[in-house]
Amino acid sequence: MRPTGGDVDPITGRMESVGRALLAGRAGAARHGVAVEVGADGTLAAVRIDESITPYGAYLGQLIADLAREALERARAQVLEQLDEFMADPRIMAACDALESAVQQPKPVEPLWNQQPQPNPGAPAWNQQPQANPVAPVRNRRPFDEDLLSEEELIEENERYNRSLWS
Repeated sequence: MRPTGGDVDPITGRMESVGRALLAGRAGAARHGVAVEVGADGTLAAVRIDESITPYGAYLGQLIADLAREALERARAQVLEQLDEFMADPRIMAACDALESAVQQPKPVEPLWNQQPQPNPGAPAWNQQPQANPVAPVRNRRPFDEDLLSEEELIEENERYNRSLWS
């Protein structure tokens, strides 16, 4: 199941944007009566040769484009054969499944105790958060004052911490 709405990780949108650019992106170049158009994925879309260069320019341009497509199809078929052999390894399939599963999950939220406390210059000295020891293990960092939390907030923070231990 794919996440929707606000649950979509920004990386998913970026991946889709890159995919669209690879499939639909095109550019061309022309010089001395010869023009080529290519797709962003490397396909040769068209070759145009001006009739002033050769009397068979239109035919020759189409022939070159057709031959390039045919060669590309053969090269891709060879790659697909190699990829099928590679993907037959159960370790590779497990890694691909894990990646697919990760993309379908919402973006993880960093627990409060992993976040660096932000100094509040306007707060009185007695209300400043102590700076965490930079060499302390991440799981031991709890940069919030438990005395300032309500019982519900403390329970929620402890539940987040416990979930982070098993995720």
